[in-house]
Amino acid sequence: MPRVLTFQTNFNAGVLDPRLAARTDVRQYYQGAQEGTNVLAIPQGGFKRRPGMAYQATLAGESRIVSFAFNVEQTYLLAFSNNNIAVYKDGALQANVTSTYTTAQLFELNFTQSADTMIIVHEDHQPAKLVRGATHTSWTLSNITLTNIPTFDFGAGAEAVWSATKGWPKTAAFFEQRLWFGGSKNRPQTLWASVVADYYNFNVGTGTDDDAIDITLDTDQVNAITAVFPSRHLQVFTTGGEFYLPDSPITPSKSAVKRQTVFGSSSVRPVSIDGATLFIERAGKAVREFLFSWEEEAYTSDAATIMASHLITSPVDMDARRGTPTDDANYVYLVNNDGTMAVFNTLRAQGIAGWTKWSTTGTIESVAVVVDDVYFSVKRTINSATVYYLEKADDNTYTDTNKLQTLSPAGTSVTGLAHLNGESCRVRADGAIMDNATPSGGSITLTRNGTDVEVGLDYDITIKTMPLNADFQNGPILTRYKRLVRVVADLYLSLGVYVNGTFLPDRNFGTGILGSTPVAYTGIKETYLVGWDRLAQVTITQTDPQPFTLLGLAIEVEA
Repeated sequence: MPRVLTFQTNFNAGVLDPRLAARTDVRQYYQGAQEGTNVLAIPQGGFKRRPGMAYQATLAGESRIVSFAFNVEQTYLLAFSNNNIAVYKDGALQANVTSTYTTAQLFELNFTQSADTMIIVHEDHQPAKLVRGATHTSWTLSNITLTNIPTFDFGAGAEAVWSATKGWPKTAAFFEQRLWFGGSKNRPQTLWASVVADYYNFNVGTGTDDDAIDITLDTDQVNAITAVFPSRHLQVFTTGGEFYLPDSPITPSKSAVKRQTVFGSSSVRPVSIDGATLFIERAGKAVREFLFSWEEEAYTSDAATIMASHLITSPVDMDARRGTPTDDANYVYLVNNDGTMAVFNTLRAQGIAGWTKWSTTGTIESVAVVVDDVYFSVKRTINSATVYYLEKADDNTYTDTNKLQTLSPAGTSVTGLAHLNGESCRVRADGAIMDNATPSGGSITLTRNGTDVEVGLDYDITIKTMPLNADFQNGPILTRYKRLVRVVADLYLSLGVYVNGTFLPDRNFGTGILGSTPVAYTGIKETYLVGWDRLAQVTITQTDPQPFTLLGLAIEVEA
């Protein structure tokens, strides 16, 4: 006889690799989704619509963006493009600084910062410093004059280890009052540290504790250094393994470098989040957590993407945002080389770790977190032309490259949309969906008066459950024919939700509903479905730019 079963999930495990479709033996199977596109996993369980991307500025071209933070009040965003560094504060351009870094070198640059000075390194460029002056608009870029440069015998006698012919340092970090350089074109596995509190002086001297340091990784192969990262210890990432310096303080006589794991890392700079250092494995198919284990008394490098490796495709950039005053989640933003983004929600103490996928009309090229704000450089095609925009994640918007404006008094003319000229856009006014509009001359005309108006590009969301399964005495029902009977969605402040193509009404019939804006719904919505299927999956979609948070699902299945 058929039996009705009830399945519940809150998607705590985020999106799972499709290759786990038969792994009903793992716990995450029952708390994960097969697809979660343009949603954000939340630590309490469930998914919410990802933030819209608010237009900030038009970039000069292909750009890599980097945070520059003197303190939480004095923060900037740097956009590196071909021979230029654009400085933004709160989305407004402050200065353009001429540089010699080409487009091809943008994602090979490495940075470290102390107070108002950022050190910029690249193996083909003399190390430089970008210094903020007395005002937001005063910035200076200059080569660093390094003194007492270490020497090395390259075969024709000792000569300076760094030069235009031998190459310059590739990575940099400040640690224990020293400036550390890691690797160069001709010395790829050597570490150098400055004299204590004298950052540009690399005098090795006679070996006193505050003298400079010059050490080469002693390994059985050439492990080119890809990053030097300050954390609990000084961590060193290379193409062939992961190392750290256990001594504290590190001195010329106490500077042993110990190898911990042998996965190797890519050139994407690691990030620190939730007690671990996340790095991209050399092959570009996994993100690993370099974490000190007190049980092992050593660092481990477990894969953070073992359950969602399909979301990782040769990443080019990565940054992290820690919990904020309004959001207790930690998120890692990882830009793939195909222009999509994988976003990691992690709270280690609570056992929370889940990935989702973001996409947009165009390609995301770089990401940077400035304190609590997340910025993106995005390549788009607008009215058949290629453009590059600086955009910011905005929880109060529901479209991309959007402009959110308040009209006072209420009206129909919306301006300031030149960056969207000729492109069909979605329009929201006072929480209601308006007819699509195509800006011309930087403006559109609404079909009726509005006050708070958002105009931007559309993006849809999709959530798809794993194939439903339960174990009976005669075996699992994973591949047996099943019928979805009822789906119960636990929603929070949501509108415009579909379940397997069936719309969940935003409001019921009654007096006073015509001509009024639907109010975002919190509570239980249910729908009944028909048809038999082997996998019996539920797909949640939203095609209008409206608020959406799905806390969990209860699914009744006849098997």
